[in-house]
Amino acid sequence: MELRGKITTLLKQCIAYADDILITTRTKQSLLDTFQKLTEISAQYGLIVNGQKTKYLRCTRKNYRPEELQIDSMYLEQVQSYKCRGSNVHSDNSIEEEIQHRITLGNKAYYANQFLFKCRLVSKKSKLKLYWSIVRPIVTYACEVWVLKETMKNKLMVFEWKVLRKIFGPTKERGGTWRIKTNDELDELIRHKNIINHIKAQ
Repeated sequence: MELRGKITTLLKQCIAYADDILITTRTKQSLLDTFQKLTEISAQYGLIVNGQKTKYLRCTRKNYRPEELQIDSMYLEQVQSYKCRGSNVHSDNSIEEEIQHRITLGNKAYYANQFLFKCRLVSKKSKLKLYWSIVRPIVTYACEVWVLKETMKNKLMVFEWKVLRKIFGPTKERGGTWRIKTNDELDELIRHKNIINHIKAQ
């Protein structure tokens, strides 16, 4: 749908991608007005809003009773969360569940390519580039909107340390014994370009 020209006022509240449209407003009345305008202009182009696929979410930390939203003869279901562009959005604005989901997907991406990470013919530098270009982007998808708590930072770092230890392997001591690399040693090896600093840079 084209959202330019005569409906530029809607651009501040609508984000459109293909046939998916997201409306964001601060008040219920503003939502009703924007949705009504969108419905009317869509009809001019022969487009119809599917009420069964249209949902609405109220972002607040207060307790409330879910209720349907009526617009003309259409009833919109209220949901507690939904997936937008591959990222989960929750009514209480929490991201803990989303980050845990991202870490799970990162683990899957690592194990799907573990033959490369375990191969002795692949250098450690190449393995690190593989991690940065394949696995980490999956974990940090949509991280630009994250507000990280210490517990979430720790979970992300634990995930990354686990992968880095498999990439760099253990450290050999003078006596011939082997030990696991410390977190500080791993941070030095990647020149402090850890996942938390990456998220902050984004």
